[in-house]
This record gives sequence, C-alpha cells and structure tokens, in this order.
Amino acid sequence: MSGDDRDDQAGSLSWAKKLMTAGVGAFFLTEEALRTLVSEFKLPKEIVGSILDGAKNVRKEFMQNVVSEMMVKIQDKVDPSVMVADFFKKNEVTLEVKIKVKDKSQSEADSSGV
Repeated sequence: MSGDDRDDQAGSLSWAKKLMTAGVGAFFLTEEALRTLVSEFKLPKEIVGSILDGAKNVRKEFMQNVVSEMMVKIQDKVDPSVMVADFFKKNEVTLEVKIKVKDKSQSEADSSGV
C-alpha cells in the first residue's frame, strides 16, 4: 500500500468518524454543540438548519416513544380503578368546601365608597 493510499484511507476514516459523531451527537448534544460540530463540515446554512431541525425532531419523537412505552408498561402492571378503590378503602377522605355568596349591588357599593 502506498503512502497516498494510506492518506486517502486515513482521510476517509476521519470523515466517517466525524459523520458518526455528528449522527450520534445529533441526539445527545445540545443545539449549540451540534452547530459547532456541523460547522466543521463547511456546509451551507440551509443544510445545517435542516440537520438541526432533524435532530430536534428525532429527540422529540424519541422522548414521546419512551413516555408512551413507559405508560403502557405501567398500565399493564397497575389498574387505576383498583388503585383508586384501594386508596378509598384504606383512607378516610374529608372534603371541606367554603362558598361565599355576595350580592352584586352590595359589592359595587363597597367598591365605589358609598
């Protein structure tokens, strides 16, 4: 293998490593850190914006899927109606409500100083 071939291979590996870092970093890095990383590629602003938007959408979709899956797992293991029934069986609940009714003409007179 000649020196030029090794240089080309090293350059290709370097680019592959940067692309993998950018791909994985798109999920884990902050927007500013990702912007700095992508700027090394000397890409047009439109492409950088598209990459950042894509990363934002991937993070959002991932988090929605995680929450959805967690809720399914919890609901599979816990029946809310049984949980509420058990709560009321074990606890005494006291509800105190205070309602105050005031005549409108009385409150208007109070506010005008009469």
